[in-house]
Amino acid sequence: MFAVIVVGLFAVLVLRLWSIQVIGHAAALSGAIQTTTATVAIEPPRGSIVARGGQVLAEDQTSEVVTLSCPTSERTFCPADDFAVISRLAPLLNKKVSQIDAAVQSNQIGPYQPAPVAVGVPYSIVAYLAEHKAEFPGVSVSQTYLRTYPQQGLASQTIGYVGAINSSEFAQYGTAKYAPYGYTPQDTQFGQSGLEQQYEVALHGKPGVSHIQVNSAGQDVGTQSTTQPTPGDEVVLNMDNGLENLLSTTLANQIVALRSGSVPGGAQPAPWGAAAVIDPRNGHVLALASYPGYNDNVWVPAISQQAYNQLAVVPTGAGEPLANYAVANGSPPGSTFKLATATAALQDGLITPGYYVDDTGSFTIGNLTLHNSGGEVLGPVNVSSALTVSSDIFFYTMGQLFWDAQRTYGLMPIQKTAAQYGLGVASGIDLPNVSSGQVDSPALRKQQHGPTYYVGDNVEMAFGQAETLLTPLQMANAYATFANGGTRYAPQMAAALVSPSGKVDHIKPKVEAHVAISPTNYQAILQGLEGVVDNPKGTAYYNFQGFNLSKWLVAGKTGTATITNNTPPTSWFVAFGGPRGQTPKYAVAVEINQAGFGAQASAPVVRQVFDYLYAHGLSALKLPSSSTATAKG
Repeated sequence: MFAVIVVGLFAVLVLRLWSIQVIGHAAALSGAIQTTTATVAIEPPRGSIVARGGQVLAEDQTSEVVTLSCPTSERTFCPADDFAVISRLAPLLNKKVSQIDAAVQSNQIGPYQPAPVAVGVPYSIVAYLAEHKAEFPGVSVSQTYLRTYPQQGLASQTIGYVGAINSSEFAQYGTAKYAPYGYTPQDTQFGQSGLEQQYEVALHGKPGVSHIQVNSAGQDVGTQSTTQPTPGDEVVLNMDNGLENLLSTTLANQIVALRSGSVPGGAQPAPWGAAAVIDPRNGHVLALASYPGYNDNVWVPAISQQAYNQLAVVPTGAGEPLANYAVANGSPPGSTFKLATATAALQDGLITPGYYVDDTGSFTIGNLTLHNSGGEVLGPVNVSSALTVSSDIFFYTMGQLFWDAQRTYGLMPIQKTAAQYGLGVASGIDLPNVSSGQVDSPALRKQQHGPTYYVGDNVEMAFGQAETLLTPLQMANAYATFANGGTRYAPQMAAALVSPSGKVDHIKPKVEAHVAISPTNYQAILQGLEGVVDNPKGTAYYNFQGFNLSKWLVAGKTGTATITNNTPPTSWFVAFGGPRGQTPKYAVAVEINQAGFGAQASAPVVRQVFDYLYAHGLSALKLPSSSTATAKG
C-alpha cells in the first residue's frame, strides 16, 4: 500500500509537470516574454530656430555624456551606487559624491535608463574612462542632445531657453491631447520661455522607442528593436539677424552713453530700454530688443544657482535681464500716445484739421496747472503743428473738450480709438507672457482704485500719462497701423514651420482690427508726424539731418513721459518710413527708461535703425522649396 501511494504521488507530479510544460507551454512563454520586455523612450532632437536669412539662433548639438547604468529597477542594488565607484568618478568629473548620487536617484530617470551625471565631457575624460573600464562598473559614455545658441545673447528673452520638464508641465503635456508627441517625465528639453516655450510642440519632435530584453533578475540582456525618433520642426522667423544685431547693439551703446553722461542732457540712470521693428504691411516682427539681456547658453545644460541669482536678483532701480521689456512691463508712453487722441478728435468730429488752440505754455483746470514738457510757449497750433512741435497744451485741451462733451461723444472716445490701434488690448503676438498694457479710463480706475476718475485724469490720459502703461511692441504696432492706412495686424514672430521632410507651413498675417480714418484727417496727422523730422520746428528735426528724406518718407513722434517727480522721464521715439510712393515698410519704437527727452535718448537709436535699413534692407526669407507648402492662420 505504501508503494502504491508513492507511485501515485509520483504519477500526479509527472502529470502536473507534463501539463505545465506541454499543455501550458504557449501561455507560459507568452507571460515570460511580457514580463521580460521593457521599453525605453528615446528623446528626439529638438527643431532649430532660425532667422529669416537662415542664421541659426537655437539648435541641438550632440555632446558626450557620462552615465551610470542600473541593471535592475531597484536603484539601491545598482553597482554604480557602490561608494568606491562614485568616489573615483566624482573628482574625475569635478563633482561632489552627493551630486552623482542624487543624479542616480533622480525620479527624472526611467528604471532602465542610464542616469546622466555629466554632460559636455571633454575627450580626455572620455578616453580615460575607456582605458579604465574595470575601475568604473556601470559607467559608460554616450551621446545626448544639448541646446545651443550660436548668436550668444542676441534676442535672448525673445528666443528663450529650455530645461527639464517639471511636474506641472508634464501634468498638461502628458495628457491624451499631446500623446503623439510622447512627453515623458524624463524629458530634458522643454521650452521654458520665449519662442522655445511658444513653439514647444512644434519644436519637440516625436520620441523613438527602444525595446530591451530584461531577464528574471531585471537585468538588461540586449536590445530587441529600436524605432528612431523624429526631429522637431524648424521654426523660421521674420526676424532679420543683421537688423536685430544693429538694434540690440545700438540700444545697449546708447544706454551706456546715457549713464556716462556723454549724451546731451547730462548723465541719466537709464536702467533699461527696449525696442521693436515691425513691417506695417503684414505685422511681421523684424527685430525685438530688450536691455539688459543675458546669454541663453548659461542655461545649458543646467544653470548654476550663482548664475541664476545674477539674472534674477538685481539691485533696486536696475534693469532685470529676465524681463522682456519690449513686450512686457509697460510704461507711460507720453506724447507718442497723441496719435490715438488726434485720430479720435478728428474722426469723432470734435475738431477739424483747421481747429486752432492758443498754446500759452500752461493749462489750468481747477487747482491743477500743467505745462509743456520743455516749458515752451508755442502759440496758435492746429492738430498738425501740435504733433510736429509736441504741444501738450493742445492735447490737454482735447482731453477737456471730450470730457465736457460726454453726452455727444460718450465717456471714453479716446480709449476706444486707442484700443483699435492695439493700445491696452492683447496684441496677438506669438510669444508667451506678453502684457496687454492699459489705457487710463473711468472703468480702469474703478477696478484698480475705486471711482476716482475726473476731468484732470482725462486731460492727462489724452497725452499718454496717468495710469496709461504700454510697451514698445504696442506703440510700434499702433504706428504701423496708421502707416498702412488703418489695418492692425497681429505682430508675428514666426514666418513658417518646416518639417524634417521639408514640408513648409507658412504662417499667414492675421488682421486684428481696423481704424477708420478719412483721407483728409489722415493727411493732417501724417503732415504733423512728417514735420517732426523734416520741419525745423520738429522735435526730432536735428536727429534726422543728413538723412535722404527726398527718397524715403520718415514720420514719427517723440515722447517724454513722467514717472515720478524724483526720477528723470522715460524717453520714447516711434516712427515709420520707407521708400516714397510705397506703403511704409518699417515701424520702429524705442523706449529708454529714466533717460530724459525723447529726442535726446531714443530718437538717435531710431535714426541708426533707418540708416541701416536704407543701406541694407532686409535679408530674403529663406525657405525650402516644397510642393506641399500650406498656410496656417
